[in-house]
Amino acid sequence: MREDILQTASAWSGALRRRLQASPDLQAWLAQACKLEVSTAQIHAWFEELAGCALKDAVLSVADCRRVLRKLRERVFFSVMVRDLAGQANLSEVTGAMTELADIAVEQAYRSVMQEMVSRHGAPVDASTGRPMEMIIIGMGKLGGGELNVSSDIDLIMLYSEEGETTGARPISHHEFFGNVTRRMMPIISEPDENGHVFRTDLRLRPDGDSGPLAWSLDAFEQYLFTQGREWERYAWLKGRLMPAKYFADSDVSMAQQHVESMRVPFVYRKYFDFDALSALRDLRERIRQDWQRRASARQGIDTEHNIKLGNGGIREIEFVVQLTQLIRGGKMPALQQRPLLQALQAQARAGLLPESTAKELSQAYEFLRRVEHALQYREDAQTHLLPSDPELRIALANALGMIPTDFEGTLTGHRTAVAAMFRDAFRIAGLSGDEPVAAGSHQAHPTATSDDQSADPAQTAALASAGKDVPELFELFGDDANPLKQRIDSFLDSHRIRGLPSQSRQRVDDLLPLLMRSALNTEAPATTMVRLLDLIETIAQRSAYLALLIEYPETLARVARIMAASPWAAQYVIQNPVVLDSLIDWGTLMEPIDFERVKVNLKADMDASVLADGQADVEQQMNLMRDLQRQLSFQLLAQDLAGVLSVEALADQLSALADLLLAQTIERVWPLVLRTEPGDTPAPRFAIIAYGKLGGKELGYSSDLDLVYLFDDPDPEAAERYTKLARRLTSWLSTMTSSGRLYEVDLRLRPDGDAGLLTVSIEAFRTYQSEHAWAWEHQAITRARFAAGDAAVGQAFEAIRQEVLCMARDPKKLADDVREMRQKISDGHPNKSELFDLKHDPGGMVDLEFVTQYLVLCHARTHPALIPNLGNIALLGIAGRLGLIGQEIAQGAIDAYRVLRKRQHALRLQGADKARVPLAEMQTVKTAVRRLWDAVLGSAT
Repeated sequence: MREDILQTASAWSGALRRRLQASPDLQAWLAQACKLEVSTAQIHAWFEELAGCALKDAVLSVADCRRVLRKLRERVFFSVMVRDLAGQANLSEVTGAMTELADIAVEQAYRSVMQEMVSRHGAPVDASTGRPMEMIIIGMGKLGGGELNVSSDIDLIMLYSEEGETTGARPISHHEFFGNVTRRMMPIISEPDENGHVFRTDLRLRPDGDSGPLAWSLDAFEQYLFTQGREWERYAWLKGRLMPAKYFADSDVSMAQQHVESMRVPFVYRKYFDFDALSALRDLRERIRQDWQRRASARQGIDTEHNIKLGNGGIREIEFVVQLTQLIRGGKMPALQQRPLLQALQAQARAGLLPESTAKELSQAYEFLRRVEHALQYREDAQTHLLPSDPELRIALANALGMIPTDFEGTLTGHRTAVAAMFRDAFRIAGLSGDEPVAAGSHQAHPTATSDDQSADPAQTAALASAGKDVPELFELFGDDANPLKQRIDSFLDSHRIRGLPSQSRQRVDDLLPLLMRSALNTEAPATTMVRLLDLIETIAQRSAYLALLIEYPETLARVARIMAASPWAAQYVIQNPVVLDSLIDWGTLMEPIDFERVKVNLKADMDASVLADGQADVEQQMNLMRDLQRQLSFQLLAQDLAGVLSVEALADQLSALADLLLAQTIERVWPLVLRTEPGDTPAPRFAIIAYGKLGGKELGYSSDLDLVYLFDDPDPEAAERYTKLARRLTSWLSTMTSSGRLYEVDLRLRPDGDAGLLTVSIEAFRTYQSEHAWAWEHQAITRARFAAGDAAVGQAFEAIRQEVLCMARDPKKLADDVREMRQKISDGHPNKSELFDLKHDPGGMVDLEFVTQYLVLCHARTHPALIPNLGNIALLGIAGRLGLIGQEIAQGAIDAYRVLRKRQHALRLQGADKARVPLAEMQTVKTAVRRLWDAVLGSAT
C-alpha cells in the first residue's frame, strides 16, 4: 500500500523521482515515514537524529547547520508531499510542517552564526539587564501566519534592542554586529549546494527595502513605523510574529514579545474603524488586479487564468477579502486580530461580519487552491503558481490530486469564479459600501432620495444637482440664514482645532465644507443642521479617519445630517460619541433588530482577545470595548427610534436588555481580578445584581442611571469581604470615565440602609431587612425589582424574597397613608411653579400612576398572585382591571394615558428639553384619566 502511495507521488513529481533514483535508502525510509503525521514533535525528532543532539541545546557549526537543515528539509518536504497527494495530510499539517521547519532553520542558522560572531567580536550586551543581547527576528507573511507553502520564500525582519558596542577584543557597533549576523545567516538557509537549499529568504519588507540596513534597532524601527509606515506595510504586518526565541531567557522573551506587539498592534489596527485606509486599500486591490496582467503580458500571452495565486479568483484575492475586514475593523474588534487566514475568516463569520455561506465558500476555495498550489510546487520543487497549459499535464495534475479531470476543472472554475466575484465585491462584503464611495476631494452632490430617505424638495434638489456649485453659491440657498452661517463657518475655520490640523486633514475639512452644506440643505432645518454638523466636524477633526469616512461615503454624511436635523439630543449624542458614525454606512443593518445572543458572543470573543503581550487582560481596552459597544447599540436603537421603527416600550426593553448583557459581562471580567486568578480557573461567584427603578421595570432610557443592589449567598467566612471587593470593582468598572466615556452612572442607595448600609448584602440579611426593617417606600421599590445578572440561583433566592415581601399581610389604610405621604414628598422635591404641566411629577402625571400600581400590588398580591410578576405598569393595571380591583374603564383609560405620557416625555427628551413639561391643554384628557385612577384607589389626599 505504501509503495502505491509513493508511486502515485512519483508519477507526478519529477523532483521525487530523481531523488529516489539517486538515493534508494530514501525510498525505504519514506515508505515508513509517510505513515506518521508530520507533526512538530516528529520534525524535532528528525532534527535530533540528524544533528546528534537535542534541539533545545543545539549550537552547530555553520557547515553542520547547513547540512542538517537541508537533510531535514528533504525529509519534511517529501513526507508532506506523499501524504498530501495521498489525501492523508490536510492543509494544516502541510503548512504547519513547513512553518515549523522554517522556525527551526532560522533559529539554528542564528545560533550557528551568533556563536562565530561572539567568538570574534564579543557579545552585544543589553544595558538594562546586563545579559547578552539577542536578535529579535520577525517572521512576516505566510511564515508569520504559520501558513507556509511547500516551496515558499520566507520574509524576515531583523531587529535588535538598542545601540551600543560588543564586549570583545575587537568590538564593533551593535548595528554592524547584527547586520553581519543577518548577512551570514541568509546563505545557511537559502544558498543551494549539493544538498539543495532550505528556504529562499527575503528581507525586503524591512524599511527602505534593499537600500536599508539589514538589521534595525527597536527604537529606529518604531520611529519609522509611526512616522513613515505606509498602508501596504500595515497589510504586511498583519501576520508579523516574533519567531520562536528559545535562545532568549524567559523574561527576555516576554519583554521582546511585549515590545514587538506594542509596535505591531497599534500600527496595524487602529482604535476606530480605519476609513483612512480605504483609498489605499482600493489602490491595493487594483494593483492586485493589474500586477499579474502586466506579468502575463511580459510572458507573451499567459493570461490570468493560469496563475492560481495572482490571477482572477486566486489565493491573493481571498487574502484581500479577509484582510480588508481585519484592517478596517480589527482595532475595534480584537477577536478579528488573527494571523492565520482561516482563523481570521472564522472569526469574521462568528462576529456576523460575513454570512456563514460566504465564509464557508471562501474557506473551501482557499483550501482547494492551496492544495493545488502545493501540487504544482511538488512537481519540480519550484516556487510556481502556474497551472499547466498542456492538456495532458492538466489531466496528470488532476490525477495527482485524486480527482477525475472533469471534476477537477469544474471545481477549480467554480471556486475561482466565486472568489473573483467576492473580490470585486470586497468592500460590500466587508460592510463598507452602503453607497458607492467617491474619491477624496470630489464635490459630487449627494443623492437626494434613497430607499431610507425622506423625499427632498424638488426645486432644492435641482439646485443642488447643478454642476460647479462652490461654497459661495451654496450660501445663497440658505436664504436669510446665509450671513449668520458665514460667520459660524469663519469661526469654525479659524478655531484652534481646525488651524492646528495636519495639512492632509485640513484639506479634507476644505473638501467636506460643500458636502456638509449640500447635506444640510436637504433637511427641513438647513441652517440649524449645518451648525450641528460643524460642531461635529470640530469634535472629530483630530481623527482623520472620520473625515475620510464622511468624504468617502456621501450617503453616510446625508444620514448624519438627517439625524442632526431630527433631534438636538441625537445630534449631541453623535457629537459626543463619534464612534457610532461607522454604523451609518450600512443603513439596512442599522435598521435590523439587535441579535443580543450574537452581541454576547462577539463581545466575549473581543474581550477574550483583549490581552497584553504578557498574556494579562488589557483591562482598559476591555472597559473601552464595552463602552464603545454600548454607544454603538444605543445609537442603532436611536436610529430605529427616529425612523419610527420602535415604540417607546420596545426601545426601553432593548436598552434594558443591553444593560443586563453588559452587567453580566462586567461580573465575568471583574471577578477574576478580585480573586487574582485566570478567568478559566475561576469558580463562578455566588453573587447577583438586582435591578431596581427604570432598569428593574425595563423602562430604561438612553441616559438613565442604573439603580442596583448587590446580593450574595456564600457560606464562606470570607465571603462578605470578597463580595464587597467585587461590588466595589464592579461599580468602578461601570462608572469610571475612560477615553471612551462612562458606561453607566450607578446608584446604590436602594440597598438596605441606603448609603449607611453595606455595599453588598447576604441573601439572609436581605430577607431579614425586608421583612422586619424596610419602609413602605422600599417595598414599593421592590415591586419593580428583578434579577439582572450574576448567579441564577442567587437571583431565584431574591425572587423568593420578593414574593414573600409582596405577599405580606398589610393594612390597606396604613399602606395608602404611607403611599400618599411618599407621593407628597416626591411633589415637594419637584416643585413646578410654571404654568406648564410636568408629565412626570405633577398630579395626574406618571408618578401618580406608578404609585397606584405599586399600591395595588402590595395590597392585593397576597390574594391575587397574578400581580406578583414584575410585568410593568401597563400589564399590571390591565390585570387589576380584569380582577375587578379597579374599574376596567378606569384601568384602560390610565393605560392609554401612560402610553401617551411616556411617548410625549420621550419626544421631549429627544428635542433636548431639560424638563418634560407641556401646556396643560395638551394633556388635560391624560391628566383626567390618571386622576380618576388615583381617586378611585387612593382618594384625593394629594
